[in-house]
Amino acid sequence: TEMARAAAEHFHEGTGEWIKRHHLYSRNKQTRTSGLSEQTEAALQALECPGMLAYISALTGIANLHRDPMRFGGGQHVTTRGGRLGIHADFTHHPQTEMRRALNLLLYLCDGDESAMLELWSPDMKEVKQKVATRFNRAIIFKTGVTSYHGHPWPLQQDQRLSLAVYYYVQDAPGTASE
Repeated sequence: TEMARAAAEHFHEGTGEWIKRHHLYSRNKQTRTSGLSEQTEAALQALECPGMLAYISALTGIANLHRDPMRFGGGQHVTTRGGRLGIHADFTHHPQTEMRRALNLLLYLCDGDESAMLELWSPDMKEVKQKVATRFNRAIIFKTGVTSYHGHPWPLQQDQRLSLAVYYYVQDAPGTASE
């Protein structure tokens, strides 16, 4: 809790460049993977360390998880008032390592109202299966695949939604089909 609190308090500090994510299904969102505050970097490193990889492997039953030292698409995420992230499925393979993305971990660094809720949808995108409230220090872990549809599709009514995103990968055996 103290590490998350420090990361939240120093979230906007640091010298790293924020990348604006404004496209078909994303509005008022920015991400940053480097040049973070010391406190935010420490929180991300804790989520990427070998002990956490082993814990998440045991929790999910997915063996041989790898972190992404490049944090491609991950790191700090902030959505500001009016922003949203439409329902979508994430990329499934890392563009440089070609490893398969197996899990997403989102750690919320603020409380949120109903507009900030993460929605998890059915594989056929016909119904919301679960809504997850944004709560300070709540982590959500979910499998990543071509049908793992999710997002927070409603315009954000609060000032900002802060989170850390860590993606865990597996190395598929040659010739095997990925999810």
